Formats: sequence, C-alpha cells, structure tokens
Amino acid sequence: MNDDKKILIVLWGFPPTCNLPGSSRALYIFNELKNHFPGTYIIMQKFEGKTSGIENLIQINPIIPIRGKFQLLKGIIFRFQITISTLQFVISKKINFVILRGYDTILVHPLLKLLSIKTFYDFHGLNHRELNQQNKCSRAFFVRLIENVTFRLSNKIMVVSDGVRLQIQEYQNKCLSLPNGVDIEKIKNINCKCSIELPANKNIIGFVGNWESFMKIEDVCESLEYLDNCIGLIIGWGHNAEYFVNKYNSKNTIFTGRIIQEKVYVLLDKIDICIIPYDKNDDHSKYRDFFSSRKTKEYIAAGKPIIVADVIGKESWLVEYENCLLYESGNPKDLADKITTLLNDDNLYKIMSENNKRLAEQFTWENIIKKSGLIGEIYEKDAV
Repeated sequence: MNDDKKILIVLWGFPPTCNLPGSSRALYIFNELKNHFPGTYIIMQKFEGKTSGIENLIQINPIIPIRGKFQLLKGIIFRFQITISTLQFVISKKINFVILRGYDTILVHPLLKLLSIKTFYDFHGLNHRELNQQNKCSRAFFVRLIENVTFRLSNKIMVVSDGVRLQIQEYQNKCLSLPNGVDIEKIKNINCKCSIELPANKNIIGFVGNWESFMKIEDVCESLEYLDNCIGLIIGWGHNAEYFVNKYNSKNTIFTGRIIQEKVYVLLDKIDICIIPYDKNDDHSKYRDFFSSRKTKEYIAAGKPIIVADVIGKESWLVEYENCLLYESGNPKDLADKITTLLNDDNLYKIMSENNKRLAEQFTWENIIKKSGLIGEIYEKDAV
C-alpha cells in the first residue's frame, strides 16, 4: 500500500449504486484503487438508498432538488455547487490525482490544472457524435468544444475499448486501456429471491441491461414470433422503452423494468441464451471493437451462451462457435434460426458455456486494473 498518494474519483451525475453502469464502474475502480492507495476518495451525488457504509464516499446533496420543473436549470446549478465542493475537498485533502468522467466536469478541470493536479479522464466515446445522431446539433457543437479541451487538459485518457481509442487517434500517446470488468463472485454467490415467475416449460431468451440507442431490442422481441418453445425476458430499461413495452409486452415477452442488481443476477441464472442486439445502422457499431458493455461480461461470468449481432463494433474477444453465434442485425428471423441452432446442439451449448466461464476470469476488476497500467501511472511521482 502507498499512503502518500491521494486520489479522488469524480462522478457528478450518478448516485453511488451498482444498479447503474456508470456508478458501478466508478465504484469498482474506486475499491480496487483503495486497496493500493488508502487515500482514495469518490465524490458523487447524494443517494437516499442504501450505500453499504462505503468508506471514503463523499455525497453532495443538491441545494435545489433536481426534480419537477426546470430540471435542466437545476442540474446546472448543481454542477456549480459540486464544482465548488470538489475544489474545496481537493485542497483540504491535498489530492494528487483526480479521475474525471463526463463533459460536465469541464467546470472543474481547468482549475485542477492550475493547482497542478494530475487528471485522468474516463472516456467512453464522443458525446457530440451521439448528440448529432439525435439531431441535437447546437448542443453537440458546444460539447465537441468541451471534449477537445478536456482531452488536451488530461494527463491520461482511460478508454474502455480499442474502438473508443480510434475516435481520438491524435491522443494515442495519452491513452490507457481500461475496459469494463465484472464481479464474478457476486454473480456466482447470489443469495436473493425474485418474485417474477417464468414458465418452466419454455426456454428463456434474455437481454440484461439499461440499453442505449445502439441496441436493437426489437430484434429480440420479433425473433420470438418464430419460436414456439421460447419466451423473451428483457431486464432493464432504456431508449424508447415505453414504445417497446407497449408493442411487445405479451405472453411471449416479459419486460421487468429496472430492478436491483441482486435480482438481476437471480434472473440471469434462469436465462438459457443471452442476446446482444447491436444496431448495424448506429454510428457506434461502425468502429471496430467499440463496445465494452458490462452486460456482456455478466453474460460470460454466468456461463451463458451468447448470440450477438454481427457488426464491426462487436467485442473482438467474442469468437464465433467458441463464445457466441453471430446473427444479422435487423433480421429477427436469422436470430431465431441461430437460437434454434444453439438449443438443438447440446455439445456446442456446453462448449460455449464452459469457454465463457473461463473467459470471464480475464475480466475481473482486479485483472482489468492491473493490466491497464493505471496503478503504475499513479505510483510514478511525475506521471504525465
């Protein structure tokens, strides 16, 4: 352990809960760093739920609750509030390193540089491209300027995948590879009950996670029209969720909505095949090896065979006939055919299940952090 280094992880827009991907990633990185550097802290938005007594957690309660009318304005006020709180904490604790995520941290980033604080930016893809895709062009223009400033100010940029790294080729010398990891033991040793009942005489075809626009959820739902012996289980919430629930929620498809992580893992154990329905028409899918989602790591940790959309951006470490089958994105009939193939081939099913359990060992948070070089960068007194 090193008692000299003082580290602060900043994730302003998220509460400290493992039910959200952003929060979960920050908390796992925080826990791993704290094992090496006891003076590691994390600052997040106040959470009214259970936090399990997380040591060195600083929660900031918005002076104006961010709900009801004028949420955008209230959110901006909160960003100024938490900026001041962050700077006060950095100065009082004599913090050496700060890990930032989100373009809203631009409010504090230049001030950290003036204080000669080393900064690491946790980068998950260019937000301005997502905004342009959503036709939010004015906002995208300003976000692009903010992102460019952030990349220049950051000492190191933590990228979640090789595809994300390709988006910022001019900053390759600053990049550290730090993909999403998985808590294998938590998935293995789950001890919880879930009230959602599933039919015992059907194969369960599942999707787990709060999905973005690059997930083509309708592929999963419509594939079930070709499968009399299967039922769909969609766990989570996401892009156009209400539309999908209204259209597809039936005897063939169950939408759980958002549920706590422990209950997610109970249901994951009951799933026979997990689907990753990337949308081939989404810009994210066009960057090789772009995706590094938490859900994929959870699938393999649970030993589930996977069927994934055959897009350029899919995880390169998912090998066809070893870890997964591929289907054509936007073609639910092809997905149904691949589900049938896997259900009818016991040997292939078993091989995939065993391979995925072994593969998951590479993605424990301990291994991910160790391979990234982040700890070495922090140990270096003059990290750049």
